[in-house]
Amino acid sequence: MWSMQIIVFLAALSLSLSPGRRLCRLAQWVPRHIFYQHGVLTKCRLWTSSLQRTILTATHIPHPIVPASSFDSPDGLSSPPRRSSHETDAATPSGGTPSHRFRSRQRSRQLPPRYLQGDEGVLNEPVWEQMSPRVYRNLDEIFAGEYEGMTYEEIKKIAPSEATLRSMDKIGYRYPRGESYLDILARLDPLVHELESYHEPLVVVSHQAVLRLLYSYLMGKPRHQAPKVEIPLHTVIRITYDGWNPPYEERFVLGPTAKGIRNDGTIDEGVLEDGQTNL
Repeated sequence: MWSMQIIVFLAALSLSLSPGRRLCRLAQWVPRHIFYQHGVLTKCRLWTSSLQRTILTATHIPHPIVPASSFDSPDGLSSPPRRSSHETDAATPSGGTPSHRFRSRQRSRQLPPRYLQGDEGVLNEPVWEQMSPRVYRNLDEIFAGEYEGMTYEEIKKIAPSEATLRSMDKIGYRYPRGESYLDILARLDPLVHELESYHEPLVVVSHQAVLRLLYSYLMGKPRHQAPKVEIPLHTVIRITYDGWNPPYEERFVLGPTAKGIRNDGTIDEGVLEDGQTNL
């Protein structure tokens, strides 16, 4: 049976919380819970938005280079990564394909000696870079236009009519000179088609509005309910779907909590000092 596993890390950050402890916990959590599936070393992928905070988060996730023969598949090459037309230049180092290729001598020296041959350190087989970061502008947070960076309470004070329109139709409301949830749906569509073609677990580091839509789609929830979905901070949501059975969800709270973040990771709007509460 074909199996698709989508593993989503929710990277909506609290600006009032130092990221050091959270990122250390993430760096420790990923190898133990994602690199190995049912005790078997598994190829894994990583997507982030093009915003700096998600890219910086991704740098703390280990990216080991692993010989193809280390994986469970017969040749280790079951689903080589492809460069999407929606992927930014920041995702790929210059001078090569994204991650699955013969590495240069410099990169091959990062591997244990048993995977090298000769004095020149040339690889005798293809390798895979675990969690090789892929950057997509499609995963960027909703653009609030004239109100970018403001909290919902601040918008209510300066533009009560806009706040009323938003409350009446949150999924269809478009910020002045900005985006609506329907606009995000349009830019996520090609990425959803791509991720559904993968056999490997995929970690998506993104933002509140984007993750609400991805979560709702993967869990089969009605579209109009998506803007009201609670996306906890500092939490990994693992969604497993095999195409036959209902999607299965697991949540892993990395912590720590902070002012405005409940113990379960959900947001207490109006308390959390975070520019994303307007979304």
